[in-house]
Amino acid sequence: MVIINWRLAAELKGVIPSIAARRTRCSTETIVVNKPSGDGTEAFLSEHPWVRLVSHDVFGIAEMRNVGIREARGRYCLMLDADTEVLPGCFDSLVEFMDRHPQVGACGAGTRRLNGEIEYNVKRFYDLTTILIRRSPVGSLWPDNPWNRRHTMLDKDHTRSFYGDWVAGACFCMRREAIVETGLFDDRYYFGFEDVDWCWRAKRRGWKIAHCAQAGIVHKVQRMSAGINRLTMEHIRSGLFFWWKIQRTRLGLPDNSPMLGATTDGFGALPMNRRPPDLDISLVIINSNGRRLLEECLRSLPASCEGVSWEAVVVDNGSTDGSVEMMRRDFPECPFVANRENLGFTKANNQGLEIARGRYMVLLNNDTEARPGSFAAAVRYLDEHEDVGAAGPKLLNTDGSRQLSCRRFPSFQQALFNRYSLLTRLFPDNPYSRSYLMSDLDGDEDEVRDVDWVSGACLIFRRSVYDRIGPLDERYWMYSEDVDYCLRVWQAGYRVSYVPVGEVFHHIGQDTGNYPFKLMIERHRSMYRFYKKHYSRELLFLDVATAAMVALRCGAKLAGLVWQRYKKARAARATGAARREAAS
Repeated sequence: MVIINWRLAAELKGVIPSIAARRTRCSTETIVVNKPSGDGTEAFLSEHPWVRLVSHDVFGIAEMRNVGIREARGRYCLMLDADTEVLPGCFDSLVEFMDRHPQVGACGAGTRRLNGEIEYNVKRFYDLTTILIRRSPVGSLWPDNPWNRRHTMLDKDHTRSFYGDWVAGACFCMRREAIVETGLFDDRYYFGFEDVDWCWRAKRRGWKIAHCAQAGIVHKVQRMSAGINRLTMEHIRSGLFFWWKIQRTRLGLPDNSPMLGATTDGFGALPMNRRPPDLDISLVIINSNGRRLLEECLRSLPASCEGVSWEAVVVDNGSTDGSVEMMRRDFPECPFVANRENLGFTKANNQGLEIARGRYMVLLNNDTEARPGSFAAAVRYLDEHEDVGAAGPKLLNTDGSRQLSCRRFPSFQQALFNRYSLLTRLFPDNPYSRSYLMSDLDGDEDEVRDVDWVSGACLIFRRSVYDRIGPLDERYWMYSEDVDYCLRVWQAGYRVSYVPVGEVFHHIGQDTGNYPFKLMIERHRSMYRFYKKHYSRELLFLDVATAAMVALRCGAKLAGLVWQRYKKARAARATGAARREAAS
């Protein structure tokens, strides 16, 4: 069972005892994914040590359910709302039903409200009219309207089992194989419709969705009121997003829903539970139209990992330059995921981490080349220092000079004094820039030291840390994901260290030159997301001021890119005119 919680400790005091009271023939586990809110959840669950508590610092129904799925070990995953109570025989009935019907990818239990009324939790898919009417005053004034009757499948006998289109997430039992093939919940649904979307995707892959009348729960939810309020607007927004997603598919546009894993061809899936590590180190490399860089990076790895067992996991983000063919031809031993499109740096890294088998895992840019023995030395160092959760080696520029690869955590002054800011370029020795870039520290550059964060160009961390704090935050499409992850490592009680026992050349910028405008926008989006996640105090004025400052900075940078393009084009035209004049 996977239960998500945020400020629902009072409801958990109903569902947890109801689970404990039910004797089952099947083996079960209970996972509570909790966003800490000071409501006493942790203290309550400490009285129930059989419940596995997983903390997650961001609320979102789909996202938190995905965290639970990644932790789950059962043949079936049962999504259960905190405001439910389980009736006798529920779990055994669900398992027996799913075992008898292997074509069923998900099923829902018979659900009743506190007053005994049936809650129709297996339904037909929404059409646009139903989305707009169901939570509107029309739905309240005319509850027996034909759109509602069709949607809730009132033509079916809900005291008997039958097939439907989707199962409401209050009690949603999912088959492991269906999750692996269909993927995770789409976390772009913050509140509502994540269950509809998953069932739609599962049915497109041939799975059936069923109602299991023999299983039963009580759902104590207070229904959303009609009219305009925040939940209503979020429900409508999610519904319109789902409707548009269907239209995109009908138009032949790609479905970029999150997958749990992928086969070597990128279109299937891998088992949900991570295998025990059987290698010393896994190096996860993301590639997008960087065939030459990727090949040079891979050829440097055998010497850098000599003496330890290792693997290179490559995730390709929709390359069209022959990278996929090169990987299959020249590096068939490497685990390889080929995405149909560019899913972003962070999401692709998570794909690679899912299938990695090492005790240590490395996020490694494809524009890097490791010197002999570098990663073997890092493994030995981390084996000797168990309190170091993440580390970064010495990064070198192409000319062999040291690259400043460790930083202090961002603050507001870094908006003016970060690595690429105008003030840093004009006054590189100013104390604010030196502090942020950690170039003000005394001591030799080969000295091991604790730092706030290290560059994701080569970020090494323990599998035990990954298992504890989870994957990278995929809301960062690219940039700031390394800062965020290192902060989470510190928050989990581990150290982050700069460990120059190995050296890695980083040919910075060579793999991102094809998309300068998109990446500039994503860099600034990630800046604001990091601020909002870790520094926001929910003060509207401060949030607006920060957003405006980030937007102005982004606008200035984009204007600079446009000016550089203009100057290059003008210079090219002048050169061409001079050549034509000389030829004449």
